[in-house]
Amino acid sequence: MMFGVLTYLSVKGKVLMMKKGIRENDPNSGKYTFPGGNLEPFEKGLDKPQGRLEAAVREPQEETGLTILNPTLRGIVIFHNFEREFDNWPNPEDFPVYIYSATEYTGELLVEGRKGKNEVPVWVDEKEVPSVSKNIGDEKYHEWLKDGRFFVGVVKHKGKELDEKGTFVDYF
Repeated sequence: MMFGVLTYLSVKGKVLMMKKGIRENDPNSGKYTFPGGNLEPFEKGLDKPQGRLEAAVREPQEETGLTILNPTLRGIVIFHNFEREFDNWPNPEDFPVYIYSATEYTGELLVEGRKGKNEVPVWVDEKEVPSVSKNIGDEKYHEWLKDGRFFVGVVKHKGKELDEKGTFVDYF
């Protein structure tokens, strides 16, 4: 099973997002996402509790050139993909993702993104985030982040549609 991390960086009414190009084997192909990615083996496990936090800084730095300062774990989303159909990703495994947030950073934004990755970091006005093109499940954890409390949520799909009855969140 893969595990991932996403970092929500919000500064002065703008949110850092990645505009993904069309790519093979990428469920976010052609969509906007928060910076993030898969956890590396050295970032997983009970003996590596700082691994997720380090990934919340490492992934955005690699993708955007910015170093996230003081990230806070805001929630965990389990993408329950058993019945999900993807256009561009042959991996139907469930996918737990740690969601961090921050309001500070250092560094300069990469103008063209990482070479060979077909993605570009962009600042999106907070009010525009709901209307940018993203996976339907991503809309749920965007909503959950707005609550301000720590959350654990499950995003479930049936085919290509969101399963509203199987999707839920708990706040703590």
